[in-house]
Amino acid sequence: MPLRVVVAGATGVVGRTLLPLLRERGHHVTALVRRVDRLNGSTSFDDIAVADLLDTEGVRRELCRAAPDVVVDQTSGIGRTDLSDGRHRAAPSRERASKNLLDAAVAAGAKRIIGQSTTAAYRPHGHDVLDEESPLWTDAPGCWGDAVRAQVAMEEAVLSCSDIEGVALRYGNLYGPGTQYAPGGAVHSRVCGSELPVVSEVVGLTSFTHVEDAAGAVLELLASGDPGAYNVVDNEPAEATEWLPAYARMAGGPAPVSLTLEQARAQLDWLTVHQLTEQRGATNFRLRETLGWRPKWPSWREGFADLFGHWPG
Repeated sequence: MPLRVVVAGATGVVGRTLLPLLRERGHHVTALVRRVDRLNGSTSFDDIAVADLLDTEGVRRELCRAAPDVVVDQTSGIGRTDLSDGRHRAAPSRERASKNLLDAAVAAGAKRIIGQSTTAAYRPHGHDVLDEESPLWTDAPGCWGDAVRAQVAMEEAVLSCSDIEGVALRYGNLYGPGTQYAPGGAVHSRVCGSELPVVSEVVGLTSFTHVEDAAGAVLELLASGDPGAYNVVDNEPAEATEWLPAYARMAGGPAPVSLTLEQARAQLDWLTVHQLTEQRGATNFRLRETLGWRPKWPSWREGFADLFGHWPG
């Protein structure tokens, strides 16, 4: 059945992929943006709503006008900071924007809201691959802790609101066209500049999510599936010592240098060291078993090969 869908973050890497897929399925799509010029001539929507998510009244007015059945929040979360420069959007702003969107969705009579979250927020635990019941790292240090707590607050607000069905999609490291892993992106630049090493003493585990699979999961959960949190990741969590060299070869960059943990801590920011040495992967079992979802890109190997047009030699 066609639905009226509002997509916040319509110009982001997942939003740009999601909009045409929604229209192909016959849904009425409203792109919620801060500025019309961010759409760059795209026509993959039926309506435009212009509002800053920090503007409480503006967001409520635009959503009530759009009258959505489902609101999809694909605005930038902490997942976009993975292995970049350690910067991320201020946590209080992120939390306030998410709360404003939730309140506006309820006021507009939406039946369901789908929020963007991240598996990067899980507390590291041994060598386990983590599921949705694993604890989130709310006492993480520094700015990363602030970002995780803001993300958790967003999830709790969405999942506990009795006036709307809430879904939180926990993406892995987002990759694909327009992401940090694409040519010109932050991770691509760091790898090609020999700025991301491998640390063999202690190895982090990364789960990846292609933007097409992120968009596909949103489609699956528009009107089906129980409310709750779902990991949206591929089938193959990867050690940094495995995916980084393979990515470097496919990207045409030099082989990553090898550092000891002590050297890595001296040369890199805390967040990058954490991701390379402590971060744990996640399982997509719940999404696969409850909805029959399958990733289009079941392995990062295939996704990276497609991104760069060849397998590593």
